[in-house]
Amino acid sequence: MKKTLLIMGMVAVFALSASAGAPSPFSIYAGGAVSMPSSDGFSAGWGMGWHGMAGAGYKLAPKFQVIGKLEYHNFSSDLDGLPIEGGNTKIAMFGTDGRYSFGLPAAPITPYLFGGLGMAHVTWDEYSGTDLLTASINEFLPISQDKMYYNFGAGVDLKTGPAWSLFAQGRYVSVATDGEAWSFIPVTVGLKFF
Repeated sequence: MKKTLLIMGMVAVFALSASAGAPSPFSIYAGGAVSMPSSDGFSAGWGMGWHGMAGAGYKLAPKFQVIGKLEYHNFSSDLDGLPIEGGNTKIAMFGTDGRYSFGLPAAPITPYLFGGLGMAHVTWDEYSGTDLLTASINEFLPISQDKMYYNFGAGVDLKTGPAWSLFAQGRYVSVATDGEAWSFIPVTVGLKFF
């Protein structure tokens, strides 16, 4: 109930700002694309995946914004030559980023840098296949972990309308999983509404 009231309050403030003709300090983000494992342990057992994200930003200064976001990543198992299936890794994340934009005079493109941290809920699907091999792999992997993550990256906004723009960004994400931290590189394309 509290979350619903908070969201309704944010929408009301956004609507009032827009109707007053003043630029709104709020932005809404939605996007997705591919995620590529980069750490040794992660890339050894899983291949390229996909992700989706949504976020809400608040402008604290003309070039600085704080963004709260939710993400979901799905990586498929990549154990070539073994008679097993399944084993996808799924990562649900929520966190906060700080974003600094570099305004270019009279240009529709705005480059930016960002970084932040949050919590990640990592789950592993069980493998299926040859009984002995599958049982030993499933025993090695935990069912789930809740861990901290950090990320940093860069991107560009391309203003395409009075109330929205396209964005594209790449970043490095590191999740503090047990043992070796799992890192990956998401490339995201999406829409920003303001």
